[in-house]
Amino acid sequence: MGIESLIDKFQKQQLQANEFNHLAHLKVAWHYICSYQLNLAKEKFHRDLVQLTKALGAEDKYHRSLTDFFLDYLLHVKWYLHTESWAEVESACPLLISDAKTLVGYYYSDEVIQSTTAKESFIEADIMPLDRASLKFDVTDLPVFDVAEKSSPIIVSMPHHGQFVPHDVLRQMTASALDSADTDWYLVRLYDFLDELGVSRINANYSRYLIDLNRDSGGEVLYKGADNTELCPTSTFDLEPLYDDGKEPHADEIQRRIDLYWKPYHQKLQQLVDEKKAQFGYCLLFEAHTIQSHVPRFFDGQLPDFNFGTNEGETVNQDIKSLLKSFETESYSKVINGRFKGGYITRNYANPDNGVFTLQLELSQATYLDQKHRLYDSVKADKVAHVIRQLLVALKEVLDK
Repeated sequence: MGIESLIDKFQKQQLQANEFNHLAHLKVAWHYICSYQLNLAKEKFHRDLVQLTKALGAEDKYHRSLTDFFLDYLLHVKWYLHTESWAEVESACPLLISDAKTLVGYYYSDEVIQSTTAKESFIEADIMPLDRASLKFDVTDLPVFDVAEKSSPIIVSMPHHGQFVPHDVLRQMTASALDSADTDWYLVRLYDFLDELGVSRINANYSRYLIDLNRDSGGEVLYKGADNTELCPTSTFDLEPLYDDGKEPHADEIQRRIDLYWKPYHQKLQQLVDEKKAQFGYCLLFEAHTIQSHVPRFFDGQLPDFNFGTNEGETVNQDIKSLLKSFETESYSKVINGRFKGGYITRNYANPDNGVFTLQLELSQATYLDQKHRLYDSVKADKVAHVIRQLLVALKEVLDK
C-alpha cells in the first residue's frame, strides 16, 4: 500500500488490523512528524490512533508511552538526518524497523514499559532518556569516524561533528550531556559540496563531551591564561557540570577514551595527510568547526561570522596568508587569528616548510542554524556554504601555482 493511501485510510479509520502493522504504524507517525510541529503532531496522531483502535475494537492495543517514544525517536532521526525521506529512515534505523523491542529496551525497563500506567499515560524512560546524545540506530556502536577519501591534496577534518555518547558513559554523566549542546552541528551537510570538489573528509561521530579530538592527549593547554576546555570535558560551554562532584573521569577512564576514540581518529588523519603529501607534493588540512555566536565563557559579545586560525601565521605559507587577507566573505564578517587561532590539530599537524599546511575555520552558527533549537536552516546554509566552497577552490588554486 502506498504511503498516501495508508495515511488516508488511517485518518478515515478504514484500515484493517492486518494492514496496520509496526511498519505501517511508523510510516504514518513519520508523516505526522514531517507535517506538523511536535506537540500538534502528537495530539493529532494520538487522536487518530485512538479512533482507529476503537473502530477495530482493539482499544487494548493502544500504548501511550510507546507511541510517544516512537514519535520522539522519529523526530530525533529527522533532525539527525535532516530529511523527510522515509527511505532514508529505513536505511539508517535497522533497530527501529526490525527489532523495536530491543530499541525500546535501551531506554525503558520491561517493568516500566509494560505497566498499566505506561499504557494509559506517558512515563519517562527509566534506563536512559531519549535525546540527541543517546540516539541509537543499531545494536553495534557507530564507528569512531566516517571518512570519504578523494583524490585531492585537501582534507577537511570535522573533529567536533559527532553528537553521540555511548550509553555506558552517559549513565555516568549529568542530564546536561544529553542534548550534546556544544556540537559543531550538521557540518557534513553544510559541506556537502566536498564530493563535487573531490575533497577528502573525515568527521567524528562521537561528542566532544566524550573526548575532545582537537585537544592534546597529554593535556597541554591551548590558550594560556584563558578558559580552556579539557580533553574529557567536565562542563559545557555554559559551565553546566557534565558530572556530579567526585564522578569526573579518572586517569584510567581518560586513557580508555584516548585508546578507543582519540587515537583511531588521529591515526587515520595522519595517514590521510601522509598520503596526500606523497601524492601531490603538498597537503592542506582544513579544520572545519562551528560555534554558537554568543559564548560568554570564551568571548565577549557576538562572534564574527568567519574566524580563521593559523596560529598567528605559523601553520601556512605567505600565499595562504595573502589569500585569507584578501578573500571576500561577501556579507559575512571575518577575522584572522582572533579569539580562535587554531586548535590542537591545526597546530600539531602543520609543517609548512615541508608542504603541509593547516587552517582552521570557526564559523558562527548564526550563519546557518536556527540557534535556539539547533536546527539546520537550509536557506541560510546554502548561502554561507557557497562562500566556503569558493574559499576551498581559491585555496587549491593558490597552492597549485
